[in-house]
Amino acid sequence: MSRRLVAATETAMAELRAAPLNDLDLEALMIDGVHFGEHLCVVALGIGIDGVKHPLGLAQGSTENTSVTELLTGLRDRGLDTTRPIFVGIDGGKALPAAVVHAFDHPVIGRCQLHKLRNVADNLPDHLASTVTKRMRAAYRAESALLAQAQLEALAKELERTHPGAAASLRKGMAETLAVLRAEGVCRCDC
Repeated sequence: MSRRLVAATETAMAELRAAPLNDLDLEALMIDGVHFGEHLCVVALGIGIDGVKHPLGLAQGSTENTSVTELLTGLRDRGLDTTRPIFVGIDGGKALPAAVVHAFDHPVIGRCQLHKLRNVADNLPDHLASTVTKRMRAAYRAESALLAQAQLEALAKELERTHPGAAASLRKGMAETLAVLRAEGVCRCDC
């Protein structure tokens, strides 16, 4: 890797970490762990009311430790309004909900439906994974969270006898995967 590329990357990262955030009017915040080579980083991406995506921050470390809290606290310190309600989409990291609640006054926390689809499919044989994924996607597009939950619970019950791991994965965090259906005025992802 060239020294020029390393220097340019370091400069860009320093600018990203120092950029003021007080003028952003965000509708949603997405937080996820991303692999860069051998490193795991936590990425925060804001989505404005106009649909524009804003890279907000990046911290080295997993979604299971204090790097998430430090990243979110840093966003607040840079001026991000954490006092008003915001939809926060997360993966399944156990530390994420606690860190979000610590940093934001009124978060609506939702688990990423795409991650959930993949996690459930990973517990199924190939011939069944696509059918279950289609049924889950249909549930996530339901008219209400209540209807979606009923469809997902029925699917989990069907899977319980022959594929208990998939059923358990589907049930784990189910309410959080439906948060986007419960939140008024928030766009649904098209997984």
